[in-house]
Amino acid sequence: MTLALSLFSVAHAAAPKPTNDKLPDWAPQPKPHVMEDRFRVEVMTLNAGVDTDIRVDPTLATQGTLINAEDDLGLDDSKLLPLAEITLLPGERHLIRLSGFSLRRSARTVIDRTIVFDDQTYRPGERVDSTLNFTSVGLTYGYSVAKTQRVDVALTFGVQVVEVDANAVVRSRVVRESETAVTPLPLVGIEGRFDFNERWSVEARAQYLSVEFDEIDGSVLDARVALTWRMNPYLVFGLGYRNFHVEVDSRDIDDPGIFDMKMAGPLFFMRASL
Repeated sequence: MTLALSLFSVAHAAAPKPTNDKLPDWAPQPKPHVMEDRFRVEVMTLNAGVDTDIRVDPTLATQGTLINAEDDLGLDDSKLLPLAEITLLPGERHLIRLSGFSLRRSARTVIDRTIVFDDQTYRPGERVDSTLNFTSVGLTYGYSVAKTQRVDVALTFGVQVVEVDANAVVRSRVVRESETAVTPLPLVGIEGRFDFNERWSVEARAQYLSVEFDEIDGSVLDARVALTWRMNPYLVFGLGYRNFHVEVDSRDIDDPGIFDMKMAGPLFFMRASL
């Protein structure tokens, strides 16, 4: 009996211990390095450099003047923007995100060349009060196609509603021209996260659209990459870079013209989760 117990002990000690890589399907899987939350609120500050080209044509046969809003109208070429987003994670592989931002600029400047904007003509030496507002609100759904202890990769589909409001006024001649456009844009994308350890991670996401329909060609790119540090299970700080670019070329008889805006810069954010 003593000999049998000794042999059993030796055999048990020699048997290799199971590892996470060889766990059977029914065994509990290892927890991810970062705690998976169900609700996130993220507030961000973007130090954005902005470059905007606009042309509003009087007719399809007559082109307006292609202007740079920053150089020709004196609008700010950089802006410190607040941004926000809310993310729900109803299951292990699903996410629903609501996000938005607004870029509002105005300026007064003396123009140095003739500008044709829609059916108005602005002369050199005239003082022009201009306003250019851009608002974007997006809803995104994502599904994780790869999810391990360190890596999470999701494919996304979203809709961004974009509103552009442009206004130019010459008070000395009571000349005023205003243009407003609202467009929903479907976007497809990919995003992912890699956890170096329980505190440090790198994140990246990109959404893109390029379409040609009726008399309008357009493209949208919204991308960001960031390094994050988790202070505790409920609070994360991140530092990264965001690039947003929207371009529309319209040959529509009612609203012909071009709008091309690039916005990019460093991003700092804080994320609270439950």
